[in-house]
Amino acid sequence: MMKKKQLSPEEVERQKSRFEDWQKKNPSKTFKDYFAETVEAKLQKGRSHETLGGNLRQGDYATSGQGMYKRLLNNGLKPGDTCVDYGCGTLRVGQHIIDYLVPRAYWGLDISQYLLDEGRKLIGEQLWAEKEPQLRIISRESVAEAASAKPDMMFSFAVLLHVHPDELSEYVGNVMTIIGKKGQYITDANLMDGETVQYSGRSWAHSQAELEMLLAERGGKIEILEEGKFKMEGLGEVAKRYILRIVHKDRAAA
Repeated sequence: MMKKKQLSPEEVERQKSRFEDWQKKNPSKTFKDYFAETVEAKLQKGRSHETLGGNLRQGDYATSGQGMYKRLLNNGLKPGDTCVDYGCGTLRVGQHIIDYLVPRAYWGLDISQYLLDEGRKLIGEQLWAEKEPQLRIISRESVAEAASAKPDMMFSFAVLLHVHPDELSEYVGNVMTIIGKKGQYITDANLMDGETVQYSGRSWAHSQAELEMLLAERGGKIEILEEGKFKMEGLGEVAKRYILRIVHKDRAAA
């Protein structure tokens, strides 16, 4: 799993203050809007990012998403499946899934049209024309549209850690709506035994109990595929670092 840059407690507080200042100026907008604006500004300046754009901090765009792609294959993804990439960003992982699946079987959902447009540029027009990936902004309508495609698999990488605690219920609702009773959702997560901990201006290790409760309310169940530790340096906290499978309880019992 990709190692994320650690911040000092002072820098975490500075980043929190930036969001609070932005929120005062934009009271009608959400954290998702803030995240999209700040990431877009960084990429437009040509700055590097852990997972977005063509200028990655580790590895190159063409190959850096292969690890997650192989995980999906190991967990049953087949060429004829329909697959949803939730928080697809600039298609770093998605490019491999698009190439693997039959045409129109890949759905990429994200909060930023800019990221979707950049992803299309990065994968190239030939792959775009051959496989016709379905890219959408995350909304009530696009979630319903993706759900109607009855995906066999949905996945995310480096998404849950950026979900604001106030938006966690919406995130879980979208996940369970899309996968329904038969699909599966593969994702990475930093989770706490106790309360949620914010370890950067845009990143959280969520409470495992709260996540499990929200999922259970919608019929969801967590299965742990891989487990490690994530040390939040400077904060004196250690989270569990997981690769998870989320399914409906009916599928889990089958």
